[in-house]
Amino acid sequence: MKIKNFKSRPGSLRGFLAVNYAEFTLLILAIAAAGSLGASLYLNKKAPVPDAEAFFEEAARKGDEGFESLDVEKYLGSGAGAFLFDPDGRLAAQAGAEGELPENEALDCIPDYDSNTRILAAELPGEGLTEEEGKGGWLVTRVAYGEAGEPFVSGYALFDRNLRRTEGSLLEDREKLTEAELRYLQGKDSQGRDIYRRTYTDRQGRERQLVFFMPQWRFEAYVQAYEVLDQARWLFLPAYAAAAFFCIRQFGKKTGKLLTPLNTAIRNYSSGLPSGLEAYEGPREFEELADNFVQMEKRLQESEEERRRLDEEKRRLLADVSHDLKTPLTVIQGYADALREGMVPEKDREMYLKVISQRTRRVNELLLSFHEYSKLDHPQVPVRLRREDICQAVREYIAGRWGEIELAGFEAEADIPDEPIFCDLDGALFCRALENIINNAMKYNPPGTRILIRVEKAELRVRVRVGDNGMGIPDDLKDRLFLPFATGDSARGGGHGSGLGLAISRRIAELHGGSIRLADPPSPGLSAEFVFDFPLGQSEE
Repeated sequence: MKIKNFKSRPGSLRGFLAVNYAEFTLLILAIAAAGSLGASLYLNKKAPVPDAEAFFEEAARKGDEGFESLDVEKYLGSGAGAFLFDPDGRLAAQAGAEGELPENEALDCIPDYDSNTRILAAELPGEGLTEEEGKGGWLVTRVAYGEAGEPFVSGYALFDRNLRRTEGSLLEDREKLTEAELRYLQGKDSQGRDIYRRTYTDRQGRERQLVFFMPQWRFEAYVQAYEVLDQARWLFLPAYAAAAFFCIRQFGKKTGKLLTPLNTAIRNYSSGLPSGLEAYEGPREFEELADNFVQMEKRLQESEEERRRLDEEKRRLLADVSHDLKTPLTVIQGYADALREGMVPEKDREMYLKVISQRTRRVNELLLSFHEYSKLDHPQVPVRLRREDICQAVREYIAGRWGEIELAGFEAEADIPDEPIFCDLDGALFCRALENIINNAMKYNPPGTRILIRVEKAELRVRVRVGDNGMGIPDDLKDRLFLPFATGDSARGGGHGSGLGLAISRRIAELHGGSIRLADPPSPGLSAEFVFDFPLGQSEE
């Protein structure tokens, strides 16, 4: 069962979390930016702030030819428009919203946008100034502003209710105002919009007079707009909650994609199926977890295979033990019954007793070897490791058996370095492993065979070689040589062993953290050679 991979993830769990946090932050910032933009657009619509200077620069840049394409409302607000006049007061171009075209004579009445003075027109209630004037009239004043911004009147003019000039220092060239001129003096056009003029020189060097009008936005409109925005700010909380819910849900989905393969792998393994995590991709920590799971799965599979192998080996071992015990016990029982029942002639009684004794020793040998093998295979077998010179240990063992080997008709030869090589050894177990190899060489080879023992240092390990130039080992026996009850009787003479010696030697090597193997091919001049490998002691490393 193949699990769907989790791809396109950051390199680490910290990066994964950082990316998700950044996504949430960007979403909140986008919501805030959208809210700010919406508030700005709403405020600009309900209570816009004109940008006259930018409007003047764009008008000068476009000139007469491009003036009609000028987006006046962009700079001055919805409902704004403009007229462009040449120095003689002739209309050169028009842009924006429709409006009242000022007469040439009325242009001077439109307030100058750049001037620090303003013309104010106020209607006078009640009686006029003279009997002929009738009721009411108009007071026109020019207000200037000082450096500190304080206002003062720099001129005035009085007009009757028929807009005839009666006195004053302003507008001395006009005897009478039109209604349009009066509106212009008040800064308004026919639709109540603010109107101004400005004189400038365009990029072609032509002098132009720009008259523009725009809606009048009162203070109340700003207050109302800000009140609406103040209430709208409470919308941020549900928007934030919605964004948080969305991001948490997305994060849950991403995390689920990370964890689902791992959970499925556990379920698969409990059902005896492959985990499918070999190609898992995700944050580095999760990939390490998946890799460790795969490694654990492999080790458990290897352990299960090893357990099955050991179970099979134990079953075979018990079968071999029962087989090897059955034959001598059958002979002992048969011979003993014959003696007990008086069926053996007097002259053959000694031979029968001798056979019973031999078979009894054989049974005892098998039981002792089996007991020793079982003891070494126990997980809590006591191993007393001490720092010893392995060269000295081999010398002492050879010296103790030298006479026995020569007396049996074999030649012994040793190649041992003079300098010490220290290892962590259990001396008794190590000598037992050597003895099994040498006993096999003496048991399965004819007299005259040369037995060679060599000790050598190889990097961080020490190597002990035990070989002979005898009959060699059959190829069909090499693969199972270190298994219990593997014997080479048929190939190497008439001796009869238990078949546990090499299995015991292998277990002793493993208890020392080392190994034993059959050299293939053996060293020159030898027909069979066993190689022990042991780790060096700490001081040697």
